[in-house]
Amino acid sequence: MIARPVPRRPVPGGGLAVLVVVTILAALAAPHATAIRGLLAGGLPTITVPRRPAPPPATRPPSGLSFTNAAGCRPAGDYRSPRLDRRVRTLLVAAADRHPIRVSCVHTGHSWYVKGTRRVSNHSRWRAVDVDRVDGHPVSPSNTAARQLAVWIGRGRAGVQPSEVGSPWRFGGRPWFTDAGHQGHLHVGFAGPTQPGGVR
Repeated sequence: MIARPVPRRPVPGGGLAVLVVVTILAALAAPHATAIRGLLAGGLPTITVPRRPAPPPATRPPSGLSFTNAAGCRPAGDYRSPRLDRRVRTLLVAAADRHPIRVSCVHTGHSWYVKGTRRVSNHSRWRAVDVDRVDGHPVSPSNTAARQLAVWIGRGRAGVQPSEVGSPWRFGGRPWFTDAGHQGHLHVGFAGPTQPGGVR
């Protein structure tokens, strides 16, 4: 007579044991498991303090671009700000590749409104820039290089199209304009919304 096999009873906690083993194996395979493997091998785990992410590198202006605080603004710091509209920085890099230029104002120090109006200035929104020297000479009606640069910028030749280009010259329609307040610098502004560029 053949004896019937005795049914095996499940070991209490068997499922839990399998789960623990699988969890340990997954932890040992993880990229951060050096400390766990060291502990199981009999050593002490290496405790590391999480590092703060490194700040982005400062934006270095091209060799043809310089800044002045003479107008009461702080354009050098604004140029490095991640809040600066990327179109402004693109414009300055391209323009400085054609002519040495000096920036007199971006955001800090500029009035909130356009002078004589209640319209918020594009400077206040980080999407405008003033240039007071081109080719080493002050912007004025007699500065031919500044005039050529104003035309070039207004035609979008820098790779970005401004909505306003103020200068000492009357070229016609938008984006160009001239008035008494723009006889000594080039003003370039961009339409909203602002496109923060980050630090590059």
